[in-house]
Amino acid sequence: MNTIYLCIVRISGYEGPDFILGAFDNKDTAEKAKTTFIKDNQNEDNQVKVLAEKDRWIEVEEVKLDSFSCDIPLSDFYYIISRFSEGFGQIYRDIEAIFDNYENALAKLEQLEKEYDESDASFPEYFAIEKLQANQINTKTVTQWLADDFWGDENHLL
Repeated sequence: MNTIYLCIVRISGYEGPDFILGAFDNKDTAEKAKTTFIKDNQNEDNQVKVLAEKDRWIEVEEVKLDSFSCDIPLSDFYYIISRFSEGFGQIYRDIEAIFDNYENALAKLEQLEKEYDESDASFPEYFAIEKLQANQINTKTVTQWLADDFWGDENHLL
């Protein structure tokens, strides 16, 4: 059993779903990424904000580390399966699972989609796979994340 640490940038559901800054198999590296992100985006009032568009800033609610125990080997890349839920003008992201290869991630995603299709859900939900290089900052920025389509492409990849 290994532990994967996700550094998550929490933003208002009205702005978009949470952003994963990185997936780390070392807690110290994850803490360093968190601290660096906060330092790089903190203003003089100690608020953490990111520029969403031209002159529109989004306040970051929190930058946190979530740990996930996984039955996968440590890897160069992690495939993070997320559930995106829409309701009342908000979008929320829940991490469902982490895998070390795309095929296993896709199988889990298809299982989740089937369960959702068979349920009597009252709000739309979507599933996607995000491929992140281990122990590296996400190549996307929060601004790019908010500007993109969160649901992924036809292969469910973000």
